[in-house]
Amino acid sequence: MHQPHPKFKVLAGSSYDELKELPVNADMKDDGSPPYFEIKTADFEGRIVGNIKGFVDQTGEVGTSKYFDRKDRVGTTWSIQVQGRFLKPVTANDVLFGNTFSQPPRMPWGTSVALQFASFIDPTLSHDLTCERPWALSPMISTMPYFRAVHQSPTAPLPAFDPLAEFDEDVSGLFKDSSAVPKALLSTASQRKKYFQNETHRKEVEFTSETVLHVDFAYGYFQFPELCLSLPGGISFDLKKYWCNQPARFVCCERAPGGTGPGKVFFVVQFDIPDLGNHKSSGSPKGSETNSPRKTTPQPITVPGEKALGDDID
Repeated sequence: MHQPHPKFKVLAGSSYDELKELPVNADMKDDGSPPYFEIKTADFEGRIVGNIKGFVDQTGEVGTSKYFDRKDRVGTTWSIQVQGRFLKPVTANDVLFGNTFSQPPRMPWGTSVALQFASFIDPTLSHDLTCERPWALSPMISTMPYFRAVHQSPTAPLPAFDPLAEFDEDVSGLFKDSSAVPKALLSTASQRKKYFQNETHRKEVEFTSETVLHVDFAYGYFQFPELCLSLPGGISFDLKKYWCNQPARFVCCERAPGGTGPGKVFFVVQFDIPDLGNHKSSGSPKGSETNSPRKTTPQPITVPGEKALGDDID
């Protein structure tokens, strides 16, 4: 018997405790509402847009967005797009983006391969997945696949924002004048990522209220509504089997004092799947974030032509 796909709820806000529903694929709604979620705090102001191909809403309807029709997003299955500015100066080395967890996640076999793949995509990724509040974070400037920075007066409102429009890679807004832009940063995302793998380069750049950023965290490795993670080489994870009764959070935060892990939060995008909240493989009971997830026997992850991968974690 075919099992219905789990329904999603996506939330956003300025902290873990101040979250509201984020409209997903909002361009497909004709209700006159803006196609983005607004945030304004003492540290950050901006707009967030969520698009998911195969998103299952609370009514069970499977939807999509015109965003995925763009030629520059072929193969993309989901996107968190943000336009905004930091209202207090902070270096590019200290603005992190990635995942935080309320308890140690259940690790499927093959996790080491997934982490190696993630580190290949982003060499600046650092993580601690075994501590009480696990995390996996990178400097935002070197992890974002799509990045644009423009210079604007801090007293002017944020510019017009069309989440469906294509935008070119541009870092000129990070520098006082165009002649100050390093030649290694002139045109592509790969050049930007490579240049800012260097911590010294990240510390030389500052995000201020005069810098308006437009970033798009968009990939095609997650498959919706099946909730699968598909990696090159035929490796796939059925994420439903490892959902630990906790939300999946994408967080933009300041680097913690001491240089490791998450500090002050700027904004959060959180994926909740209520249908899996009482899933038989869930870990901690509701309201308990510190208990370790109940151990289960994971299913092996196989690569075509090879043996099942072990559960060794690097």
